[in-house]
Amino acid sequence: MSEALLPVEPGRQRLLRLDSAVILKRFLYLERAVIVAAAAWIPAVRRLETKALLSRSAWEDAETAKALRNRIFELRYPDRTLELGSERPLVALFDAALDAPGPTDLLVAFAEVLLPAQRTAYEDYLELSDDIADGPTRRFLEVSVKEKALRERALRDASEHELGATSEWVANLKDRLDELLGVSLEPPSYTDTGPRITGGRPFGLAQEAARDPRYFLTPFYWPDALDPDYPYGEGMLLQLRSAVSHLNEVWAVETAAAVLHAFQRELGWDFLFDAARWLYDESRHMTMGARRLAFWGFEPGQIPLGSYIYQACRDQDPIYRLAMLSFFESKNIGKKKVRAAAFGGLGDRTSQRDMDFDWADEAIHAGYGRRWLRTALEVRGQDPESWPGLVSRCESLVSERVARATEPERRACMEGAAALLARAEEIVLSSSGSAARTASP
Repeated sequence: MSEALLPVEPGRQRLLRLDSAVILKRFLYLERAVIVAAAAWIPAVRRLETKALLSRSAWEDAETAKALRNRIFELRYPDRTLELGSERPLVALFDAALDAPGPTDLLVAFAEVLLPAQRTAYEDYLELSDDIADGPTRRFLEVSVKEKALRERALRDASEHELGATSEWVANLKDRLDELLGVSLEPPSYTDTGPRITGGRPFGLAQEAARDPRYFLTPFYWPDALDPDYPYGEGMLLQLRSAVSHLNEVWAVETAAAVLHAFQRELGWDFLFDAARWLYDESRHMTMGARRLAFWGFEPGQIPLGSYIYQACRDQDPIYRLAMLSFFESKNIGKKKVRAAAFGGLGDRTSQRDMDFDWADEAIHAGYGRRWLRTALEVRGQDPESWPGLVSRCESLVSERVARATEPERRACMEGAAALLARAEEIVLSSSGSAARTASP
């Protein structure tokens, strides 16, 4: 007589612990691929909104990747290995997004091929996973499904504003993904390893960052870059200068993006997570400036958008871009709290709030800079305590770019600032007049 068993609860015969860990590892590597591709292409896209969208994309996916990695370790404890296995061809396909022919292709590939494939796989996992046994995984995958769905639409819209039409590369990418049966929860059974995607182009970082044509484009966005005696200003001038400075942190967005791409394999997962946060923070600062200037009534064509700091690292070893970001974070951090207090005294709560959060971010970033410069040097077999020399060299690179400023560049900078200041005075007068009329009986 066989031993009687208690019945199994219907609907609970689902994914087991190690099955889940294997699937989540697949998801992890696909997230890394889209994080890196999103960041790497930021210097090449034109519109500030697209740079911000890709920055947020990299950060949101990095948060998902961090949660995936932690969950894999929990499920496979004490094993902490993450080696790829039979999913290599699928990961290679996602990695190939980096070699898009152009920015529009990348945006469309994200919106119509890669993100939908990830989102569908996450939805399939949520359908099969148990809401009690695997509750921690379900929480962050549910968040990621919502984020990706929203982002697909935003990326599709963004693709309409970038240069160039979509090429056959996107269709080839989708065809290859279909050959691999998409992002499946089943164990892969591929018979080949090559991505075989025609029409791509080996990726190369944009050494000259693309600029939003709606703005007043000039290498030097404010005269104090060329003339140290040019005053930063108080009152209205401080409001204006700080907003322009925030907007022009576009160079920091592009530099953080370049650094993420350059070092993510060399420095590993923890660097990837920090770099994605650094990138997203810089995009937030850029957007702070854009919003304040738009609220005050400035048209983009009146606002200077510079590039000289990014240009200063042209064709340099990527470690100098990392050092450049570190240099400016530590250089200006002490001024942020003072300016935030000044805005509070002026009654400008928006500028005060933006500067206050900026200060908190940059305190974090200064730590990133020191940690990862040391680590990068150590990985390269150099003295990790020699990092101040890299920072000093970056200061020289900026000075050298300023010294190369042409007379037309200088004139454009001065005239652009003067025109913006004149427009600011008009806005102040108009605002004062409106307030007076409102107050009159």
